[in-house]
Amino acid sequence: MNRRTIFYATRSIFKGEELSIIADNNFVDGVGIERRIGDLIDFRVSAIMTEEPLEIDIEAMVRHKARSAYKRILAPCIVEHAGLVLEKNADRGFPGGLTQPMWDALGPDGFLDRIGCGGERATARAVVGYCDGMSTYTFVGETSGELATAPTLGRGFYWDVIFRPDDDASRRTYAEIADADGGLEAKLRVSQSTKAIQKFASFLSTQSGEALFNIA
Repeated sequence: MNRRTIFYATRSIFKGEELSIIADNNFVDGVGIERRIGDLIDFRVSAIMTEEPLEIDIEAMVRHKARSAYKRILAPCIVEHAGLVLEKNADRGFPGGLTQPMWDALGPDGFLDRIGCGGERATARAVVGYCDGMSTYTFVGETSGELATAPTLGRGFYWDVIFRPDDDASRRTYAEIADADGGLEAKLRVSQSTKAIQKFASFLSTQSGEALFNIA
């Protein structure tokens, strides 16, 4: 299995911190064998600016973002965007790609109050977009859970302070999980981001690599 160099375009210090941990997770390759993500992919973080149009549809946003990243890096690269989808608005995918700008404008308390979503069921959805210069692909990861009625303490990475994944029996938010000893690894084991990157790794393992640049 040849190791591939893939640039990850992000300006988030949180995502850069998480990427090395995600690389230690496993994925299932094209022939059904479980492998370590980092044995297939050499992630290199690139803090370039990308174009990120406002879209409810996260996949549409990410396709544009991935192409814009490739134009600047000129090498195989991935981008990622994540958002919340309220169960009551699942048919429209809301707020989806609008989660981050709404969060930035309203803050944690304002987000819950203005949308009136505290205690609601929600899905955390992450989309990874990959561009190799010839084609653009998207990979979706989802984690089901509910929103807290008030922001919690802990690692304050955007809406991590209000999202409680179903996989955590103690009903902690992502922020509270990540703040405990070994917590960031625990959060990423159930994270929508890890699931999306696992799907990307499974796809990449089936590609010959002939369309990609070889980067030392």
